[in-house]
Amino acid sequence: MADAEELADKFGDLPEDIMVELQSMLRLYTIDADELFIKWEAYCIKMGEDVKMDLKNVFAFKKDVQQEFEAEMRSKARPGPSSASRPAPRAVKNPGDMFNMLDGLVPNTPKSAPGTAKRRFDKASYETPLAERTSKLAVGSSPAGPHSSFQLPNSPATTLIPFRNRLEPGKVMEVLNPQIAIPPLPLPGVESWESRVELTVQIDREKFGYKTMFQKLTQVSQYLDDRINNYADLIQQEHNIPDDDFCNPNSILPEEVVVVGRIVSDAIDSQKRSNEASLLLESSRGRGEGRRTPLDLSNLKGYSFFPGMLVAFRATNPTGKKLIVKSIISPPKYPAAASVVPLLERERDRLAQGNMNVFIAAGPYTTDDNLDFEALVELVDKIEETSPDVVFLNGPFIDADHSKVKFGDFELDNAAAQGSPLDELFKQKISSQLKRITKSLVIIVPSTRDAVSKHIAFPQDVLPRKQLGLPANVKMLTNPCVISINEVVFGISSADILFHLSMEEVKSAGKGIEVNTFHRVADHVITQNNFYPLFPPPSKTQVGYVTPIDVVWLELAEFPVKPDVLILPSNLPGTVKVVSGAVTINPGFLSTKRASGTYAFMTVEPPTEILAGNHDPNAQLKHQVYHRARVEIRRI
Repeated sequence: MADAEELADKFGDLPEDIMVELQSMLRLYTIDADELFIKWEAYCIKMGEDVKMDLKNVFAFKKDVQQEFEAEMRSKARPGPSSASRPAPRAVKNPGDMFNMLDGLVPNTPKSAPGTAKRRFDKASYETPLAERTSKLAVGSSPAGPHSSFQLPNSPATTLIPFRNRLEPGKVMEVLNPQIAIPPLPLPGVESWESRVELTVQIDREKFGYKTMFQKLTQVSQYLDDRINNYADLIQQEHNIPDDDFCNPNSILPEEVVVVGRIVSDAIDSQKRSNEASLLLESSRGRGEGRRTPLDLSNLKGYSFFPGMLVAFRATNPTGKKLIVKSIISPPKYPAAASVVPLLERERDRLAQGNMNVFIAAGPYTTDDNLDFEALVELVDKIEETSPDVVFLNGPFIDADHSKVKFGDFELDNAAAQGSPLDELFKQKISSQLKRITKSLVIIVPSTRDAVSKHIAFPQDVLPRKQLGLPANVKMLTNPCVISINEVVFGISSADILFHLSMEEVKSAGKGIEVNTFHRVADHVITQNNFYPLFPPPSKTQVGYVTPIDVVWLELAEFPVKPDVLILPSNLPGTVKVVSGAVTINPGFLSTKRASGTYAFMTVEPPTEILAGNHDPNAQLKHQVYHRARVEIRRI
């Protein structure tokens, strides 16, 4: 009976036959309802689409968990090789491989005929080990690709779908503000974006050129301390809290006081998610000697925390050993973007011919089996056809984790090759497409997974425009960045913070806790005033790739002003919602590992209604883009 109540609490009301199957899984694998729910969430993400809780899908889910469990048992039971059982040394197969170090991995290839116009890199005769390409699906881990034991023949997550056979091309998956009409595109009389769009960058571009892998421990600790102290100052200003109410969380505190710090987790195994019992509050050195205090959250009706989250509590500590949290103090409210009346009037006049139209897409731009970039070609075809004002393209463009990139299994036009192979691959596959876009402003935001980036840490410097052969209408920006297109403030980041937060989050449903995962984790990003508030980032075993963070420079990931539009591409399904007054867009990936994906289209009305009745030239008016913008998530 207790199992049924716990399952109902996690999954909601379920039919009896489904409840029976879930209860049997609890008994069979000796797990609790919370862990089963985590596995179900991971399974839904792996399938790459909304999965209904019906009997057919539960059977498939049960089979997937069983195969995962069996694979894990086999790996644990596999003994290491003993000296007696080691195979004899192999005979040398290739006289050019003197010490047999390559062991036949690189085959002999015939020399190209003289005068050939193609250059082909040696193709490895072996497949990338699955363990390198995808991480083993574990509790709280991200299936970067389909699980090795997943065998459903008709599953779109496991069956490679050729681009020409993609599912429902052009289908609109989600719409924000459907009452706003899309103007006929291209707009009549518009020859170029330059007459309609003014770009303003609101970041210190030079600071992003810092030296990577040059962090000092003292600088890291100082930055983390400063974050806590600054948050405490903002909390004090927001809620008018006297100085005497702030106390060291490690002291004996029989009466309720205010404590401020950072959420950390003592979970050791990176394959396991943080849970309520593993959470601690880390104080700054000035406010609590930098010590960590265990948390008792039993008095809270609902909460949502993650490692690295800055928090303020009203709490007691009767023994000095555990902080009993009584309530959560709401985070400070950061001001929304606003502009004076003359500026808004100028932007209104710029858009006299029609709404501002924007395309938003994120890499990867090709599936894992080829480097044809068919999705990018299709997207550029649509951009050529409609001539939007602005195109946002987020990396990765040449994904360093792509199997064909890792082993140089690609062809180049030798006649045009001038730079390094990866730069040439970018120019021949991507730059050649972007040069077709002549009437739009194209904004490139890199990813730490971009093979052509020399700056691989987050926050990340721009990609080299001239080196990659890109035209003048392509603007290279940092990752992350905050910019203004006319009066609209955009915040963009390629780091998949939404997916990472959804994995590391510790939550309990209750009053004031948002049910929708996308809305909840996006709100964390906004209220923490940082593009990547999670610390530390997930490991490669969890998400299948490394997210290198340069902590000392994370101040570059803080918002100078709260954006009107927040673009956060993610492995989570593409969606759009208004979160804390910001239009928050996850366009999805243009290509997944196995199939084509999604992108976003946005049309923004001029600020005509905002200006109605406001004639004070000094008045600061909020942009209210959440009322003026229609956003669609579309299949490519």
